[in-house]
Amino acid sequence: MLRIVDQGCISHTPGRGAYMPWITPLADGTSIACQHVGDELGSDDNHMVVLSCTDGRTFTERGTVGPRDDGHAYRAPQISVVDGQRLVLVCSRFETGAEALFNPETEALRRPEMCLFWSDDNGATWSRKPQLVSVDLPAERYTWNSAGQLLQLPSGRWMWPLETWKPEGYDGPPDQRAWAVFSSDAGASWGDLTVVANDPDGTVLYWDQMNCQLMDGRIYTTIWTHLYGTSDDIENHWVVSEDEGHTWSTPRPTNLRGQVCTPMPLADGRVAAIYNDRHDPQGVRVAVSEDLSNFDIEHQLTLFDAGAEATL
Repeated sequence: MLRIVDQGCISHTPGRGAYMPWITPLADGTSIACQHVGDELGSDDNHMVVLSCTDGRTFTERGTVGPRDDGHAYRAPQISVVDGQRLVLVCSRFETGAEALFNPETEALRRPEMCLFWSDDNGATWSRKPQLVSVDLPAERYTWNSAGQLLQLPSGRWMWPLETWKPEGYDGPPDQRAWAVFSSDAGASWGDLTVVANDPDGTVLYWDQMNCQLMDGRIYTTIWTHLYGTSDDIENHWVVSEDEGHTWSTPRPTNLRGQVCTPMPLADGRVAAIYNDRHDPQGVRVAVSEDLSNFDIEHQLTLFDAGAEATL
């Protein structure tokens, strides 16, 4: 039976929002965390901060990572341990400007880029300039930003998921897909752009893919699935790769109808998924599956109850 054993607050600073936190355990028993902060989830003042924790409960903000006021807003950071005291932080940055991050009339997304920052001292200091990741797509037709977690696979191959949309100036429909890029040299260079999920008709949109490596070595990805041109989310879908991301199965539905849905492999072979349920009653829930498709909703656990809040 699922139950909450502990809970707490990562950070709370009056006058600003804190978004998309990520906690990474370190070998010495401490943890390092990161998040982006600002007035809103996608505002021009978005920047990244790093926090540390020595007791498993209390997080202390240690400072910013990345430039400020360089014409970009930095969002969705994630920290991974590379080797020893070396860490890598992956994120997306968006051009700042007068227009909204997403323009619903033109369906255009402000130009993003994927980038990395490095630390050789367990997160005490970080590289000052971002390492930009080149994606082999025409910029006049596509935008791309990170989605999902960086996976360091047993062969040494790294996988970083992303999703596409369209930029300002492109009048056609968005060629929206879930993709991944790969590195064979520990993040120094990136390529091998691969489609993870796609609807050739453009009816189904595969957003916010979230991924993990199962105990048997397969890569399992769950995806927020939406019908283009509507306000309708359908069931979260899933895909799996048996060859370290070279090829992927056809998307199949789960019985979860949430928004962002993050899978976690369990030691007994099952998978737990934390998902954002925007239906009545709203909340963040966790459920367990034995077959990757059907989750035990009857015994799922509510981690956060939105109550009277309009969104979460």
